[in-house]
Amino acid sequence: MADRGDYEGDEAGRCGGCGSRNMVMASGGKHAGCMDCGRIQEPETRDWPEARMCDNCAFRKGSPERADPFRWAEVSETITSGQYFHCHKGLPAKLDADSLSVSISPPDPTQGRVTVCAGWLAARIAHCKKIKAAE
Repeated sequence: MADRGDYEGDEAGRCGGCGSRNMVMASGGKHAGCMDCGRIQEPETRDWPEARMCDNCAFRKGSPERADPFRWAEVSETITSGQYFHCHKGLPAKLDADSLSVSISPPDPTQGRVTVCAGWLAARIAHCKKIKAAE
């Protein structure tokens, strides 16, 4: 994969892999395909992804992650441990043609943009402030 330019502050509508704006939304779906590199992804709509939570952030109240106690325990552990939790927007997605389901690939900086989740970042900062205040 060619080096992807740094589009910090100008991420909206770009492919997470190559940085192109040549993205086509799937009919009736929430995923887009890049016409330049072929990547499938949930498109980024924010220019500064780390600045605010996305529309379907795992840290939003009512998210599927929060509704599943086991999954939420895993996610919450990343707040206290400091293990990064990455935003799913722009990560490569894989389409299972048989079930028509889409799965997100794990973050890999060699395959394009990897952004820390804004919801995780806010929760981590709050956690660190709480620890600092208790000292």
